[in-house]
Amino acid sequence: MPKASRHPILYDVERWRRYRVWLLLPAAAFTVTAVLLGTLQPASGGAFGYSLVAACLAAIASSLWIRQRFTYLCRKDDQLVIRTMATTRRLSAGDIDRPRLIRLSAVYGRPDRRRKLPRPVDRWLAADAISIKLRDSVDVRALRRIVGPRCIVDGSLVVPLADAPGLLAEVTTFVCPPKQAIAASGRRRGRRR
Repeated sequence: MPKASRHPILYDVERWRRYRVWLLLPAAAFTVTAVLLGTLQPASGGAFGYSLVAACLAAIASSLWIRQRFTYLCRKDDQLVIRTMATTRRLSAGDIDRPRLIRLSAVYGRPDRRRKLPRPVDRWLAADAISIKLRDSVDVRALRRIVGPRCIVDGSLVVPLADAPGLLAEVTTFVCPPKQAIAASGRRRGRRR
């Protein structure tokens, strides 16, 4: 069986791309300064402060990297898996009402909703996203804690992905095929008997 392809959530990927230089470059500069101070003036104690700042910046950078690396959507067998760092949520065909491909401008077109998007807003409005209308039985509050408030809009899971059409094709093929395909396959089975 082929390995399930991961579809990273673009919010986390772009956050890492935007802040990595601004975190790692100062962390390296503070580390070099701490090493030089510790070597040249070991009794001054100034190296500790620089080391502490460098460690804090590196910790923030590593948390952003880990989040963008281990936050994704993928299809495994007949379920849609939503993974954020150490938390996993699975949606089956009974949880999904209707998956479709949209642009974020369709959901965040109103000014009160645009404030939820990261900057630059115009760039995000043109991004492709998968929109999955969830059934009433799904715990939307728990799902909001996992993916964040900007990914749950009016009872739908709205997630911008790099390959949103690819995940939509996987979901409609394996997780919740259209009702016409199920009805047609049921009729064929009846004729063979």
